[in-house]
Amino acid sequence: MVANYKEYNDSQKPALDLLQKMGWQFLSSEQVFEARGDMYTNVILDDILAQQLSKINAFDYKGASYKFSTGSIQGAINALKNVPNEGLVQTNERVYDLITLGKSFNETVQGDRKAYTVNYIDWKNPENNVFHVTEEFEVEGGKGKRRPDLVLFVNGIPFVVIENKRRDKNDSIDEAISQNLRNQREKEGIPKLFYYAQLLLAVHPNEVKYGATGTAAKFWSFWKEDVEKEVTKLLKKKINQTPSEDRLVTEQDKGLYSLCSPKRLLDLTYKYIVFDGPDKKICRYQQYFAVQDTIQRVKSRNKEGNRQGGVIWHTTGSGKSLTMVMLSKALALDTTIESPRIIIVTDRISLDKQIFKTFVNCGKHLKKAKSGNDLIELLQDKGNEIITTIIDKFEIATKRASLKDESKNIFVLVDESHRSQYGSAHANMKRIVPNASYIGFTGTPLMKSQKSTSKKFGGFIHKYTIDQAVKDGAVLPLLYEGRSAKLSINKKQIDKGFERLAAPLSEEAQKDLKKKFATIAKIYESDNVIEEIAFDISKHFSENWKGTGFKAQLAVPKIDTAIKYQKYFEAQSNESLKINTRVVFTPPDSRQNNDDVWSDSTSESRKYWEKILERFNDQEAYETYVIDRFKESSNEVEIIIVVSKLLTGFDAPRNTVLYLAKPLVAHNLLQAIARVNRLFSGKEYGHIIDYVGVLGKLDEALTEYSALEDFDEEDLKNTVVDIKDEIRKLPVRHAEVWDIFKEVYNKSDIEALERHISEKDLRDQFYDRVSAFARLLQTALASDDFYSEFNTEQIGFYKNELKKFQSLRLSVQFRYAEKISYKEYEPRVRKLLDTYIDADEVQVLARDVNIFDKNMVEEALETYGKTAASKADFIANQMKRVITENMEKDEAFYKKFSQLIEDTINDFYDGRITEKEYLEAMQKTREDLANGYQEGIPEGLQDNPRARAFYGALNEVLIKKLDKEISKKKVAKAGLEIEAIVNNLIITDWKKNVDIQNKMENEIEDYLIGKRTQFGIEISFDEIDSILIKCLRVAKNNF
Repeated sequence: MVANYKEYNDSQKPALDLLQKMGWQFLSSEQVFEARGDMYTNVILDDILAQQLSKINAFDYKGASYKFSTGSIQGAINALKNVPNEGLVQTNERVYDLITLGKSFNETVQGDRKAYTVNYIDWKNPENNVFHVTEEFEVEGGKGKRRPDLVLFVNGIPFVVIENKRRDKNDSIDEAISQNLRNQREKEGIPKLFYYAQLLLAVHPNEVKYGATGTAAKFWSFWKEDVEKEVTKLLKKKINQTPSEDRLVTEQDKGLYSLCSPKRLLDLTYKYIVFDGPDKKICRYQQYFAVQDTIQRVKSRNKEGNRQGGVIWHTTGSGKSLTMVMLSKALALDTTIESPRIIIVTDRISLDKQIFKTFVNCGKHLKKAKSGNDLIELLQDKGNEIITTIIDKFEIATKRASLKDESKNIFVLVDESHRSQYGSAHANMKRIVPNASYIGFTGTPLMKSQKSTSKKFGGFIHKYTIDQAVKDGAVLPLLYEGRSAKLSINKKQIDKGFERLAAPLSEEAQKDLKKKFATIAKIYESDNVIEEIAFDISKHFSENWKGTGFKAQLAVPKIDTAIKYQKYFEAQSNESLKINTRVVFTPPDSRQNNDDVWSDSTSESRKYWEKILERFNDQEAYETYVIDRFKESSNEVEIIIVVSKLLTGFDAPRNTVLYLAKPLVAHNLLQAIARVNRLFSGKEYGHIIDYVGVLGKLDEALTEYSALEDFDEEDLKNTVVDIKDEIRKLPVRHAEVWDIFKEVYNKSDIEALERHISEKDLRDQFYDRVSAFARLLQTALASDDFYSEFNTEQIGFYKNELKKFQSLRLSVQFRYAEKISYKEYEPRVRKLLDTYIDADEVQVLARDVNIFDKNMVEEALETYGKTAASKADFIANQMKRVITENMEKDEAFYKKFSQLIEDTINDFYDGRITEKEYLEAMQKTREDLANGYQEGIPEGLQDNPRARAFYGALNEVLIKKLDKEISKKKVAKAGLEIEAIVNNLIITDWKKNVDIQNKMENEIEDYLIGKRTQFGIEISFDEIDSILIKCLRVAKNNF
């Protein structure tokens, strides 16, 4: 038995019932419409908000409590409703500030006038607020009405927008996200609703994703929390007139319970939303629980009475800096911690800058210590609630023995704590703030030796491992390809060196590890090796990445080496191998306890560097220029060549490939490879191309390699994936495409293949599987391992299969008149076709076809159409698209055409008409649609689409009564007259003018009442109401 899933029963109704059990009171559409003043443009429930503002707000004057005046309450409502439109996210931020901070109003008591704050939400006492849910919340937008499935209101303010989908439909979560995004757009959506929304959800029974206003589809997240027992109990209860449910808990139930429980929702909104520059960000689940656990940890005390601390390990790339911001916010808002102060400590200038910038972008006021003395002054001023500093500044501060702040409410947040917190620097911090709570953050796993030390500071507070982050899609998996075997020069010496390195090391040998790496690094500084690697990089990047918008980093041992690479790339004369590169170095003394990278550079390198600085005046200006160009889509800077700078703490999402031409070890290696794990549109993996052989062939546990031997194997799970493992999946991806056509007997019959995927769900599945196959083939073709795993004949076969799939995809897109989605033209697939596939035969549909332009249609059919049936399908589907886009303009007219097209398609596919008759019928229907001709429409309306639309609105209601030709003519005349009424009332921006809309409604109603006996039939008042609604819809969509 096949389950018949309907969206309402499968997702929307269960969600509505659960939300009511969770404490959300249901409001019907009629109750909601009344509460918003009978206005579809208003998204706030004014009546409820007014009641709540009066209930939850009061002010104290001389020991007595007073209620706010009606004027202040109305002023607060007006302030919220009239927030000026400054763009989607910025307006949302203004609203967020209002609802979290409140608004001040003057009140006069006993002749004394003072300002007091009206709060929109009682954040401290969640139970004082009211929580409502409604379904099909209709909102008027720029292009008509939109109806989100469920909307949750807190005190009458829309807080949550939910789009429900049924579970059996392909890509339904993506579709729900897409609807949310479309509804936020200015022209085609209802952005006003999203000025107020704090949380957006896309749900079906098996999956839930959430985001905030403005969140791009790529960054919508999952929430993970074990709440199955709590939800099971809740489902069995009868609350708010909902029945007891004895069923299994779904992912939808768990997601709604975790994110939308009234108390949790208020907590998420108040403490876990930040505006990071132009983006609104709501916490991911690991950030929420890390902050929650840390707050709990710091509330417990050690035997000296000081607050406990500990270590938070959140994998690099999963939002560690924002977690620090959210923790700082949560500490500041916690009423049980008196006057909290936060000191954020890093060990490098670049990290200090990055964290300072993140906090400033998120609207946090903080002070940056410019020197050791400045740090002392900042610490002495208790008004400085958040201070950032580099760790060495504590050393200077310790020399001032008089400075000691013994407050137990100081929190020291140490970034990349594996490098600094566990050394002497920690003792320096302890001297100045002895009773502080120390919270370490690290983006890489702690080494075995560090784990035992970390226990002294409270052990781990929260972990978010590499494995978890990859599985959640918070970071991308890293594909590793060892290319050291490509180097012909000094190969024996390299192998010998690494054999020694990989051998179990004694304690003494471990101390000497740095020297051994230096020895190996020497090989990578020779001109011959540089030239060989540079050529391979030029070829690899040009063939696979150039022109796609994705970028790369090249890590080298020394500045001299970096400049040699730069000169090689600059001197490349072969245009097909030319790539734009820049060098970026660490300036002297910017990193503590580190050898100056310039110490052993040649005078030639210094001269080269000086020439660069002459052009840019200083190091910072040059760096800013290079990094900004690197982060852009332009090809001005495609690869940056680095020694140590930008291998840690550097965030550029389009950075996709790391070429390793220097030995790296431990944290430095893990930090470096994480540069390419950030999410970015069209990016599926980060790529590590290793010319050094740091991780050999990945055929053993990662801890077997000396570069990572100091870590626990469990902590390194999923750090990198061997590219061979992915390449071996290619036959599977290929088979998955053909599996869609398993019912087609002759796989060479293109017409049969195209007809088989006439249903959109099946076509979507085909497109997705072809894209997956194409992307994996691109990855494979870029790797040397592909050519050793598969022979030339097999590789040729897969390339030809992709060409075949690509041609079929374009053909069916043409046939079924689909708008080209970005997926098949994403840069990497395009690059694949250009580089490896002879794509001349694959024609690309260059533009949309205007179905009303006969010449354009004939030209398109000549170019792309194969059989009479494919041509007929093309015309039919182009018409269907036009009809869908115009349906609201003239529902009666377009509905009839839609039915006619469907009937003709069914006649052909059921064998009642031939291919030739099918094409002829579609050509005639196209002609009629283009000319506005439809059987049964009076002649006077054929050339007047607006009047025809009003006629259709009348005719739809009165069709059963209009059996005489004379009555039809009178209704046609009424269509013309109503069109004239509307036309006379139209002014600029009339859709935003309530007075004009009311006048239009009244005049059409008066006209209908006056004419109700002149149509030759009797019209009831209910019928007049129905006609009126349709006529107003016609007016809004045609004028």
